[in-house]
Amino acid sequence: MYYNFYVYLIILAIFSPIVAFNKEKILKKLSLTNDIFYTSLVIVIITGIIKIMDKEKFIPKMDTKIMQRFGLQCSIVTLGLFIGGTIIIKENVFIYKALQKSVYLIILLIYSICFMKLTLTIHMVIGVFLIMGGSYLIDKR
Repeated sequence: MYYNFYVYLIILAIFSPIVAFNKEKILKKLSLTNDIFYTSLVIVIITGIIKIMDKEKFIPKMDTKIMQRFGLQCSIVTLGLFIGGTIIIKENVFIYKALQKSVYLIILLIYSICFMKLTLTIHMVIGVFLIMGGSYLIDKR
């Protein structure tokens, strides 16, 4: 399968606002719980078909460490879907998506420095301040 990091990044960047604005319209007609349930159901069906076509086992063997990480991932993703959906219901989608990326980057930088032992450079500091300035300007109404 073809892979190019920048192409995939652009595709995801294109998908993100489409999904957010689509979700905003869906959540005007369906509850957040229904949105998450039916989206997840379709994902299960599609990935199930892929697993059948690839003749892959449905439930692979997982050690305790992986099961714990998987449980954490499922919990965080579920919580994130509910929180993100709530924000989309209550806020301007453009402002949310614009600020979301900035906040993610700042949190990622802090996490990487504290837990992944990332060495902070002056370029990173300048970049974060530019992003924070841009976020401030976007949020300024």
